[in-house]
Order: sequence, then C-alpha cells, then structure tokens
Amino acid sequence: RAREVYRQLCELRDEIAPGSPLSLDVLTALPDLFTAAGDADPEEVTQALLEAFEESFDALSAMRKTEGEALRKELRGCLERLDGHRKALAERTDGAVERQRTRLRERLGRLLEDVDVELDPGRLEHEVALLADKSDVTEELARWGSHLDQLRSMIDSDESVGRRIDFLLQEVNREINTLGAKSQDADAAQRIVQAKADVERMRQQVANVA
Repeated sequence: RAREVYRQLCELRDEIAPGSPLSLDVLTALPDLFTAAGDADPEEVTQALLEAFEESFDALSAMRKTEGEALRKELRGCLERLDGHRKALAERTDGAVERQRTRLRERLGRLLEDVDVELDPGRLEHEVALLADKSDVTEELARWGSHLDQLRSMIDSDESVGRRIDFLLQEVNREINTLGAKSQDADAAQRIVQAKADVERMRQQVANVA
C-alpha cells in the first residue's frame, strides 16, 4: 500500500512542481498507512511467516528439480555422443589389427629383401604380432563402454554422485587418451578430439554438484 501511495504522490508532484524532491519521510506523516507491530495479532503474523516460508521452500524445490532435470538431460546427451564416438571408433578398428599385420608383414618382407637377409617365418610372424598388438584397442573400447554404462546408472540416481561421476569421467578420458596414442587414422583422431571435448563438458557440469 505504501508503494502505491508513494507512486500517486509522485504523479501529483509532477503535476504541481515537476522536478522537486519528494522524500520518503512524507509517508510517515500519513495516518494509518503503517501499522505498528504491536497492533498485529501474533498468531496471524506467525501464520503469515510460515506460509511465506513454505511458498519460498516450494519455489526453491521446484527450481532445483527443474535445474536437476536440465542437468540430467545435458549429461545424457553427452553420454549418447560419447557412445556414438566409441561405436564409430569400434567400427573403424574392426579388422584393423589384421590389416596392420598384413601391412607390417609386407613392410618387413621388403626390408629383408633389400638387405638380403632371411628371417625364419615363425620369427617374422612373432614380430608382426607384437607390433600389431600394440595398436589393438579392443580392451580400451570395452572399458570405455563399461564406464558409460556405470555413468548412465549414476546420472539417473537421486543420490549425490557428483564425485563418483567425475572419477569415472577421468577413467573414460584415460581410455580415450590411450586410443589416441595408438590411433594412426586421421578420422579416428577427429573422433577422439570430439570425445575428449564431451568428457570435459560433462566434468564442468558435474563440478557444481560434486
């Protein structure tokens, strides 16, 4: 009510004496505008405060629920992209080890011909296998997928799991880094860069709830 009275006084001031100051003290001179605290019913005051508190609490709870759902949606989106990167890399690496074996076998064969050295076929295959195994990312992809499954469960949980999510994201990042170190494919390297960006985006999101 005091706000409305002051607005009306300002309008009146603008008509009579535009630009002149209008102190808030003028409100205290108006009778019955303010009610002394002692005149209020204590029970009514208490009830009003309780209702105001409940409204504020409900509004805060609703806001936090909305924010939580928005965060879950964002994290799920990142997880789907990460899984997409993983599957794409798995498809690219399917048969890659055998192709790597063939290339290494041919390369070593040419080198041995140039130096006119004979190598036992069994030994040659052994060396080729060792070199090819160094580029095998089957285990890294499997662990990556396992971590994503755990992350999905945590994101849908109502418990406080921020720190656990961050830990698993670090593990995912470790697998991605290993894949990057083993990869010799430009397209795969681009996928890895995108995957690392999604991991970092998720870590930033969960940092506020860890």
